[in-house]
Amino acid sequence: MDKKIATVRLTDLTEGKSLFESQGISIVKVTHDGKVKKLEIPIKSSGISELVDTFQKKAPQPPGKKCKVEVGSEQAVDMGIGKTQYVYLSDYTDADYLEQKEKHDSDLGIKIVLHGLDVPIKDKEGNLVEDDDKKLEIMKGMGITGEQFTQIVDDISLLTKWEDKKESDFLQR
Repeated sequence: MDKKIATVRLTDLTEGKSLFESQGISIVKVTHDGKVKKLEIPIKSSGISELVDTFQKKAPQPPGKKCKVEVGSEQAVDMGIGKTQYVYLSDYTDADYLEQKEKHDSDLGIKIVLHGLDVPIKDKEGNLVEDDDKKLEIMKGMGITGEQFTQIVDDISLLTKWEDKKESDFLQR
């Protein structure tokens, strides 16, 4: 069966229309009693780019490290430096920076999932949960793995990003 994506040519952009929102399904693998199952989780793109932009502004920055750059060295040529001098270079190997970046990236992934899920999260009593920390606690209590979490983040990101291989995958869902 050959499926094609419809092409829509816009003639105007009208305030209030949710023209750019995307919805889809993230498929996550689970295994119960030796049997593999697919969980289809409704997802959406709405508000994700704003979330990413906000997080990027708060991203940790590597510390500067004072280094001597010798005239004529490859580094001096790359930097356009004509005499031996000391410069400050970002230290992307700094342990504290790497730890902060890992936490930042993890927090961003968590927020993307919590805001990109297109299903309500409820507590044991069936009440709608609004608090992100409580939502995350509930999902962890349900046994979500890092791989499953990453799959959902990737699928939310791919709702609005073109990739040839993913386009064919999307059409098969």
